[in-house]
Amino acid sequence: MRETTTESPSPAMRASAFLMLLALLLLLAVPATAQTAVTGRFRLDDHDGHRVTQDSYAGKLRLMTFGYTYCPDICPTSLGTMAGALTLLGDAAAQVVPIFVTVDPQRDTAAHLKDYLDAFGPRFVGLTGTARMVDDAAKAFRVRYVIHPPAAGEPDSYVVDHSAGIYIMDRDGAFLAKLPHLMGADEVAERLRPLLK
Repeated sequence: MRETTTESPSPAMRASAFLMLLALLLLLAVPATAQTAVTGRFRLDDHDGHRVTQDSYAGKLRLMTFGYTYCPDICPTSLGTMAGALTLLGDAAAQVVPIFVTVDPQRDTAAHLKDYLDAFGPRFVGLTGTARMVDDAAKAFRVRYVIHPPAAGEPDSYVVDHSAGIYIMDRDGAFLAKLPHLMGADEVAERLRPLLK
């Protein structure tokens, strides 16, 4: 029977392994950086054709969601929830700007957004822009989206997968919360009430 021997790691190897483990733990423990945090910055065009930024709504709370007008379920649900929350807030809803940012600027023109959002109420603002402008805004809110190839012979028939949720931004445009898109209107209103004057 042969006796096997194992060499113990040298002090240098142990120190190296320890430093690698420590570096890995530090990477995992680092909080979200400016690159991964929701900055809330954007430069887009509203549904009346005006160039706007986050500063255009200074002094108002913002209730924001991203999506596209051809979305069959998530977007109308989120927008309906936002509209319901504003109704529950009564006159205090004047302190809140409900904003819908498209991730499909090819089909969601300013005029189309305006017509679509009329169904949810006159307070709603639709934002669009070039593909680059929309992409920059989505990144600022950590929104992911994928535009799938259109059906054969139908260039305007395609689906867009996108992140879902309703953002609450403060009166300076800073991020306060991201709410689940299935949250009820009453719950959204309750989250807004402490922020109202």
